[in-house]
Amino acid sequence: MNKYFLSLMSILILFQSFKVLDEIFYHEANNIQKGYVVLEEKVEEKEIETTEKTSENEEIDINELFNNASIEKGTKIARQCSACHDFSPNLKIKVGPPLWGLVGRKVGVISDFKYSEALKNYNKNWTRQELNGFLENPKNYIDGTKMIYKGLNKINDRVNLISYLESLK
Repeated sequence: MNKYFLSLMSILILFQSFKVLDEIFYHEANNIQKGYVVLEEKVEEKEIETTEKTSENEEIDINELFNNASIEKGTKIARQCSACHDFSPNLKIKVGPPLWGLVGRKVGVISDFKYSEALKNYNKNWTRQELNGFLENPKNYIDGTKMIYKGLNKINDRVNLISYLESLK
């Protein structure tokens, strides 16, 4: 048994020495990057101008931004909302209220959904301006809302999402 063990150990030592010699004579720098490479999307000039205006002036006429809004981009953004909200005309209640026909509707009127007191007492309609402020930071815009969503920082994303919500009629 010892002769088999000794021969196995000799072979392992031999292979290890080949590896050490290979590292000494043929050493290459390891340029292995761990993780994924994130590809940046091409940003249109209009979007760049919009973000620059946003940083300089907080008060921008939001209706001007809707001229360049994309319903397709809004559909992509709305995918993250579909876990809690229903976009179909069935008005199915999930964790959040259904969003079909939301734009122009009074806040907190779906009878089967249990809204927070803050939304029940918020006597306004969901206009473009209201949705823009709410989607930017729901907790700060309507203090006391139950919606646990951090918000959309980019104004172009909010405009695209609102234009998609407007198309749901």
